This record gives sequence, C-alpha cells and structure tokens, in this order.
Amino acid sequence: MTIVYSFDFSEAAYEGLAGAAAIAARLGRPLVLAYAVGPGIRTLGPGVAERVEDATRARLEGLAAELKTAEAGLKVASVQVKGDAVAELLQIAADHRAELLIVSSPGHPEQRRMSTVSEKVAHLAEIPVLVMREPGPWRDWARGRRPLRAILGLSRDRSCLGALELTARLRAVAPCNVIATEVYSPSAMTRHYGLSETGRPDREDPELERLVERDLAKRTAGLTGLGELKIRPHPGTRRAAEHLLDLAEREQASVVITGRHKPLGPFRLESVTETLLHEARMSVLVVPDSVQLQPSALPSCRRILAATDLTEAGNEAVRYATALAASVGGWLHLLHVVVAGDRGWEEEARVTSQLRELVPEDCSFPVLSTEVVFAREPAACIATTAERIDADVICVAAQGKGRLERLALGSVSQEVLAKTQRPVLVVRRN
Repeated sequence: MTIVYSFDFSEAAYEGLAGAAAIAARLGRPLVLAYAVGPGIRTLGPGVAERVEDATRARLEGLAAELKTAEAGLKVASVQVKGDAVAELLQIAADHRAELLIVSSPGHPEQRRMSTVSEKVAHLAEIPVLVMREPGPWRDWARGRRPLRAILGLSRDRSCLGALELTARLRAVAPCNVIATEVYSPSAMTRHYGLSETGRPDREDPELERLVERDLAKRTAGLTGLGELKIRPHPGTRRAAEHLLDLAEREQASVVITGRHKPLGPFRLESVTETLLHEARMSVLVVPDSVQLQPSALPSCRRILAATDLTEAGNEAVRYATALAASVGGWLHLLHVVVAGDRGWEEEARVTSQLRELVPEDCSFPVLSTEVVFAREPAACIATTAERIDADVICVAAQGKGRLERLALGSVSQEVLAKTQRPVLVVRRN
C-alpha cells in the first residue's frame, strides 16, 4: 500500500512536497511522485519532446532523493507517464495499490465548473483524495508538533462511513482535534422523528436538538484515537457546504473531511463536495463510499419496538419482541396506533392497559414502556417512533394472506419496510 502525490511542477506542487512526505512517513507508507506528461508535448517538435521528458524525469528522481534524505526511513519512488493527467493519476494509484492520493491545489473559487485536475480526481477516484491547500498544518501534525484541526461532515447514509474510518486512522497515529457535525433541516428532522411542529421555524426545539445530537454521537461512537472529539450538529437554512465552510473558518480548521457517493456521471460531483472543493481555503479530504471498511462490531439488538394493532396477528409480533427483549435483557417499547375511534385520555388508558397485558408477568426488562398514538398513517408513525426512541429492531406482523388481499388492503409491514432503514422483523402467523 502506498501514497501517491500528484506532481505537476507547479508552485503549489513544490510547496506540498514536504507535507505529502511527512504524511507518508507518519503513516508508514511509501510515497510515489506521479507526473503525467500532457499530450501537448507532441507539438514541441522532433527531439525537443524527448529532451523535456528526460529533464522532468531527472528532476522527479532528484526530488525523490531529496525527500528520502529529509524523511529518514521514507521510501520514495517517481513515476512519469504520458497522457491525460486525471486518467493517468488514477491508473498509477491503482497500479501501486494506493490508499491515499494527494493533490496540492490553491483553490479555484472563481471557476464555477468542475475543470481542474484536483476536482476531477476527487470525483472519480475510488480511494480517498486529499486536496491540500496549506501543507504546514499537515507537516506539524505528522511531526508531532500540534494536533490537526478537522471538521468532519457526516450524513445519515453509508457515504460517511469511509470518512469516519479514515479519520480514526489519522487519530490512531497522531492527535486530531475533530468537530463532528451534521447540517440538518429542522423541518425535515421534525418529521423524521415524528415531533410536533412548533409553528415557528426560527424557534429552537430542545427535543429536536437532543435527538439529532444523540444520533450524531451514536454515529461517531467508534471514532477512537488521539485528540479531542466534539459533537456539534447544525440546523441549516443554506447549502450544507456553506455551513461546513463557516464552521471550518470559525474553528480555524486545517481540513474538512467528507464522504462521497459513487459518481452518477463523468462530470459532476454532488453539490456539497463540489462546493467544498471550489470554495474551501483549507484542505479538503474526500472519502468515497467505495473505501473498504474494517469489519464492524456486531450490531446491538437491545432496544426493541413492537407495534401491534391488537389483533391476533399483531399480538403475535409482540410475543416475538418480548422473547427477543427477554433474551438480551433489553428495552421493550410497545406501540399501538389508533387510526379511527375516540381520541382522549380514557381511550389511551384503556389501550395502554391492553398493551401491558400482552407481556407475561414473569418477564422482566430493564425498561418496559408503552405508547398510544392517534394518527392516520400507522406505518409512518411506526417509522418515526423508531427514530425517536432509537430502536435497534422493529417488530411488526405480516398482514394479508395473499397478493390480492395485500393489494386491496395494503400492508403496514410493507410500508414500514419502505419508510425505515432500521432492521425490521416481520412476524407471520401460521
């Protein structure tokens, strides 16, 4: 495994050399200096192109020798190829089994289209790409002089898993002070958790903030290593990238770390990454979701949500949930959604009593709770309740005996599967 540094003989590339070498030395990886001679060299005439190529190759080899002297024990190689810079860099990274590709770039905020080598590489690479603005903080971090200051932008899908893992790797070798943040829409998250609308978009909702911070802390629970870790979700009214950049500026961060989905086309990044690469004055570390992750620990199954409509089939789901909760000593939360009928405390008390009667007296749990909700859409209510209580598993009953019946009546279990990303145990009654 190696680290590839894109070198194009620009001022930025020369300035970033020491930073790239220090990173490679700290991570204990060989460094490859990669230079792609562009197609335009063919226009120089017979013999001239060959002399230019010989000169650049000799210079690359000289730089490699200087880096070996500057960083004791560092292995450095140089590679010069002909062709398109982006395609050749990606090929060199693949040939050398690189785990990180570094490109020095001063930034291009005035260019609105993705046209630079650094942006194209960050868009297409299947490995992490560090677009380095200032090499000084990286040298100081690698040499143990001061912690690296990082903003870690997280989302709620798998695109951020690689970014979390790479951040942990950096923290494993030297201190990194990380602020983990999620830019979220208050209105969207209010619906996500099934909370009541405040009617005032400018008013803070402590319950919403608590839930978002709880889930962000959960996603970063495995982020071990050296340095501080702060959890700071941020309600967003603008583009997410703008909030990330504002936070990075306020905290004087050296790098913004973000995940990236597999590209949908050959030209465009998703908007957050594109904006960061265009406008950030600090380094940007882009980690694609294709990065190989380390095996994770076994998932927890302690917080169990059982939803029942109080039919025999629905109550069978409660029995399975009870057995699962009893086996792991977990938390059982029973939910019933009242779609039609009286809406008042007397009805709620009556249904609550029915729910508690479903659990055998000899079963004991650290927590047993019940909830009765009056709503029109049971599946949506089940999904939002699972988010609010942070359920590890949702237990529901299968409804409908055949395809025609499911089409006619609809299936709550099928709708729950469509509305949540959490594990769902669908119990069929014989």
